[in-house]
Amino acid sequence: MVVVALLARAGSRGEETPRPVNDALPGDEDVPADADEDDGDEWESVDVVAVTSDGYALVPDTHVVRLVPPHEEGDAWKAGETGRNRRGEMALAMTWQNGDFTGARVVQGAADEGPWRFEALGRDGEYAAFVFETREGADAALNVFQSRGVVRHGHDEDGNPAPPSAEQFEEARRVYLETEAALELGDDQEG
Repeated sequence: MVVVALLARAGSRGEETPRPVNDALPGDEDVPADADEDDGDEWESVDVVAVTSDGYALVPDTHVVRLVPPHEEGDAWKAGETGRNRRGEMALAMTWQNGDFTGARVVQGAADEGPWRFEALGRDGEYAAFVFETREGADAALNVFQSRGVVRHGHDEDGNPAPPSAEQFEEARRVYLETEAALELGDDQEG
């Protein structure tokens, strides 16, 4: 609406209409004419949203990463009489901040899992994982968390960054899977 108004105003005064956005601006004389082409060297990183196999989105925000659940059909997700939006509330509730993960990696999933997994270890060694259909999706998740400082490696005795070992990831995953199985077993026994 504002752009249309500016174009109409410029045209009515006999001024030159604004040029397309990809034209060089004054002071950009050193920008090559083919700057629109992507050669990978001149462009800064662009924020990407990583979408899991289940449709959850890992969304980079200013200094955090938020997990936004997929849109669901039906009235349950619509703002009700209270004006509250459950989907938005869930995204705010599932937020990771600076240093919440001490390590992160991308691994190929087993046959009964998803094709690719983004795995992370929390401050106390707790395991977190998200499944992706492609390696690129899992790598995008890793980038999202790293770009917001959520992944902060510990340091060894010499002060060098010390990411968790593969054994630490495997042990945390084993504990996670055992806990999940015990919780499912408990639910079956109650019913």
